[in-house]
Amino acid sequence: MKVVSFFSGCGGLDLGFEQAGFEVVWANDNDPAVKETYLLNHPGTYLCQKDMRELTMEEIPECDGFIGGPPCQSWSEGGKQLGLDDERGKMFLTYIDFIQSKQPKFFVIENVKGILGDKHFQTFMKMLDQLKNAGYVVHYQLMNAMDYHVPQERYRVFVIGIRSDIDVNYQFPEPDTSCFITLRQAIGEITEEPRKYISEPVDAEYGQWLNHDVYMGPFDDRYMARNRVRGWDDVSYTMQAKARNCPLHPQAPKMIYVSRDKQIFRPGYEHLYRRLSVRECARIQSFPDHFRFIYHDVSDGYKMVGNAVPPRLGRAIALSIKDVFQSYSPKPYSVLVATYRNDKQLRMSLENKLYYVRAGLRPGAMQFSLGMKAPHYLFLHKKGSYILLILKEVEPRLVSSKYLENLGFHPSGDQYWVFEVLDVETENRTEFIKKYVSEHGGMKMKPYILELKL
Repeated sequence: MKVVSFFSGCGGLDLGFEQAGFEVVWANDNDPAVKETYLLNHPGTYLCQKDMRELTMEEIPECDGFIGGPPCQSWSEGGKQLGLDDERGKMFLTYIDFIQSKQPKFFVIENVKGILGDKHFQTFMKMLDQLKNAGYVVHYQLMNAMDYHVPQERYRVFVIGIRSDIDVNYQFPEPDTSCFITLRQAIGEITEEPRKYISEPVDAEYGQWLNHDVYMGPFDDRYMARNRVRGWDDVSYTMQAKARNCPLHPQAPKMIYVSRDKQIFRPGYEHLYRRLSVRECARIQSFPDHFRFIYHDVSDGYKMVGNAVPPRLGRAIALSIKDVFQSYSPKPYSVLVATYRNDKQLRMSLENKLYYVRAGLRPGAMQFSLGMKAPHYLFLHKKGSYILLILKEVEPRLVSSKYLENLGFHPSGDQYWVFEVLDVETENRTEFIKKYVSEHGGMKMKPYILELKL
């Protein structure tokens, strides 16, 4: 299956989907610092670096799914929590607009757990309602990366949407809490000394380990407010996007508590306290060793790694989506595409539970063989307005104009095909069928039947 990636960064989520057998055909991220890294590690993917708010629908290729994590700073508990009052927060809505317009079979949205907090929960629910109204069955869950073989405590919210015309029962991947990967297992074999940087350009030559570069900037009061060391037999703290906030290497003993907002390094062991290197962070994020990060400032290396979705977690999500689609067999459906004259005619059709089209050979008439069942759906349109109705799967009746006149209609011909209306479609298939009709048959004045698979 083909997917399109937004907010791609260095491509952690993309890598997870690739590992699960998906093809990432197109990616979008306008941060120039990620370009070289993304292109090097995803050579088969076209990277568009245009601001997504300037993209047109035509620039986004057809695909099976959308994946991406909108900027999290607006929702993070450690930030200002501006939500949709922040331009970065509004990009969540842009992503929803793309989903609504392009109607992929599925989508994935990843974000921080702060979006479930009291301040943002109602906004989050409204965004989910938008996605449901766009024609999707929507699931969300707070997941911890450590439950999916990632050596790090990292809580993230995942939203999975499956287009409602696709009749499958999606389930999030089951967590594996029987065995956690420790820091010793993740980085214990990296014994080479890292190369130290503060603000100088990074040396392009590497030793045994790619990106074994460490930020050696000062530890400010905020950093020293809590313990930053996890032991060798623990999982790591959450990887951060800012180099100065990176956890410390487990070679050092845990910091000593002094007061509520103050901890110190254990005296006599100060030389052991250093931040994890970019490569060590990448391993803790579950990136393979051959995944090379290209940067000239070491801070950009930490940012790419810290912002990424851990590939193993991405792979678990991808496989759960793949599983439901492998068990899914599209059913053939047909839709009668027609117009309605005015709101009064539409109201009468709904009240009488029927729709009629002229029979015979005159212009605007429809040929329909006796014995054939009605299409599954009736898609009615009028100057940009439209409605989708479910038809009874019974043979249309051939009636005279007199029959329709007795019901209050005003037909101008002699004979008509009458289709029985079962109900108004309420499963949000309208947007998908509207898009399918627009692309494959068009909004014609003369009624016609279009075959499609749902």
